[in-house]
Amino acid sequence: MRLVPSMLRVGGALLDPERGLLCRSDGTETMLRPKTLDLLRLLLGNPGRLVPRGEILDSVWREVNVTDDNITQCVVEIRRALGPDAALLKTVPRRGYLLEAAGAPAAPATARPAPTPIRAEVPVVAVVPFRVVPPDPDLAIFADGVLEGVVGALASLREPVVISANSTLRMGAAETDPLAVGARLGADYVVGGSVRSLGGRIRITVELADARTAAALWHRIYEVTHGEEFETQDRIAAVIASTLAPRVQEVERARGARERPADIGAYQMMLQARRLIFRMERAAFEEAGDLLHRAAARDPGFTAIHAAIADWHSLRVGQGWSPDRAADTEALEAAVEAALARDAANARALALLGHNHTILRRRYEEAVALFDRALAAAPNDAETWMWTSPTYAWMGEGEEAVRRAERAIALSPDDPLIFRYEHFLSIAHYASERHEEAAEWGLRSLRSNPNYTSNLRVTAAALAALGRHKEAYPLARRVMELEPGFRVAPMIARQAFRDDAARDRYGRRLVEAGLPA
Repeated sequence: MRLVPSMLRVGGALLDPERGLLCRSDGTETMLRPKTLDLLRLLLGNPGRLVPRGEILDSVWREVNVTDDNITQCVVEIRRALGPDAALLKTVPRRGYLLEAAGAPAAPATARPAPTPIRAEVPVVAVVPFRVVPPDPDLAIFADGVLEGVVGALASLREPVVISANSTLRMGAAETDPLAVGARLGADYVVGGSVRSLGGRIRITVELADARTAAALWHRIYEVTHGEEFETQDRIAAVIASTLAPRVQEVERARGARERPADIGAYQMMLQARRLIFRMERAAFEEAGDLLHRAAARDPGFTAIHAAIADWHSLRVGQGWSPDRAADTEALEAAVEAALARDAANARALALLGHNHTILRRRYEEAVALFDRALAAAPNDAETWMWTSPTYAWMGEGEEAVRRAERAIALSPDDPLIFRYEHFLSIAHYASERHEEAAEWGLRSLRSNPNYTSNLRVTAAALAALGRHKEAYPLARRVMELEPGFRVAPMIARQAFRDDAARDRYGRRLVEAGLPA
């Protein structure tokens, strides 16, 4: 009888270090990518010791120039594979990582048929070289820069997981077929396209394909002016990445919707919950909360689920649907802490925490410090920029609030949740006393989503400030339909304006718009 090769124990999981297969105690198996396996083996060889980032780079990426994002990507994959044991892998900010698990051999076991490995649920994206048509050495350098920029921007988002540019940058044209890339690198989706010169313009066509079927799922065209391509390279890469990420999520959500409910994994649960949340209908919203908590129970090591739970509690308070504001605030902060415990550099969790420090506790300086950390981690993430805007509005720095909201929209102009971005820009203009612009952006948000009570209030106040009361009254009525017990006075007492006079003015305008004092 053949014995299974020596296995290493990682908490309650077993690692086959030769095959790179990690098996959790519940039977879930994950095939680790080569660099992820190398990192886990390094950490297992140093149980309980802080392994510095420099040592990781020297050991795992010898003679290859990579960034900290490559480490972060592998850490995310290890935590996902560990599931309930994800907390064993600790992040020590600005220093390195520590694995609280001895890599001792497990008792040999008799062989059994090897099941099909199950990859981590978060989709994996490979970005392959863009075709340069016709061949042009200068454009080829630009195209490679865009590829590396897209990979870097996606890596900072944590979701989807993106394969290192080092694995794809030197692929030949024959190697970039989506089916071949999927089989070779374990990718679920492949991003490619072309770069061509058209007179005084450079056109970049970006395509997203399913690596399982080679079906084209989405494409978009971007253009830059000749002579400015290298100055705009980072901006173009950031916009491409910010547009791609929600498209991948939409495809995954649709795939999950086609599966039987019992087969939906934690990631698909989270995507379905997001769709329900942003309908802003109360019954669907509560259903989304249940889905998120089920997802967290199924995969407690998944950072994004905890961040989504925090956002759900924040919206529950903001919509006026919380039966216990204090309890939801406490749950919100606990969820963010859970997210950051798993990934201390998660930009969206940091920015969301900062936003809620302002709107729930008026802790402006702490919020700004969190925003700085978030943007250092993900300088080109649209959602992170979005979260940073309202705090500056409430602090009275309207111009900075406008700049940040406009930056968010520029990075993701077709975002599925654009109504939120538009609302935050409306807040920024309102704080700057530019009521025409505040009303315009608020009405845009209203057309995108008529159930967002925060936007209804700010837009009604802007219209009242302009003397357009007939337009404001229907918005006030809609607020009362969504939040029947709403009164201006208790809301204003909690409002995040730093300046008392600005807060009082906002309250008076809401009353003028038809809301009960």
